[in-house]
Amino acid sequence: MIEILRKIFEVNPGKPTIVLKGKCSDCGCETIVKITSTSGGFGLQGGALFKCSSDQYLVKCHDCYQVNPMIDDNYKLHNTKAPL
Repeated sequence: MIEILRKIFEVNPGKPTIVLKGKCSDCGCETIVKITSTSGGFGLQGGALFKCSSDQYLVKCHDCYQVNPMIDDNYKLHNTKAPL
């Protein structure tokens, strides 16, 4: 996942924050995850991001991630794509 995030920032040079929008895989609410490149890696704010395939990601809102930080087998993929 870290390599994918690096590529996203390489394709968007000079952009300090990448914003991904999607629906939470657990509750279905609109979720915005802001990803910031830091000196130690990446910071995520607003929710969690999980890789599902080469160009699709599962998003969990902050509240659902706090309750269950794992991906369920029956997750609902809402076609969240990285802005490449």
